Amino acid sequence: MSHLNKRSSFRMHLQIPLSALFKIIGFRNQAADTKQSKIMIKDISAGGLRIHTPLNLPVDLNLLLEFTFLLFHEEMKILGVIKRKMTLSNSLYEYGIAFSIADPLIEQQLIRHLIQLSTRLKQTNLLASCSFCSDEDMADILSAKYELT
Repeated sequence: MSHLNKRSSFRMHLQIPLSALFKIIGFRNQAADTKQSKIMIKDISAGGLRIHTPLNLPVDLNLLLEFTFLLFHEEMKILGVIKRKMTLSNSLYEYGIAFSIADPLIEQQLIRHLIQLSTRLKQTNLLASCSFCSDEDMADILSAKYELT
């Protein structure tokens, strides 16, 4: 029995994760505004992200998240929803995020940056113009104790 890959976009696995901020901006069709939390982006496509965080979030399609990260000196702010969750350890979770991009210009900008990122990462694992995690960032993310407020 073969499993169909439901992804419609090319997914780029990152050897060094991107550092990003995220916050909850909506829950069950109500506006919300939580503090920003730092996460690691393990892979990315035009359709979504795979992230690692110490936050234990509910898998609820009504939870709207905002992700902020840097690609080629441009701040990307993209909305998304949790599609899947996996527990990696007592204090680390992996989430599959599907983007909810309403503006076609933002989607085109993201696609252009991802094509450029894919090309540039063939020569190196790290680019100063993108928000790749430093060792310090990774230690901060992995040791963080967050509360949703």
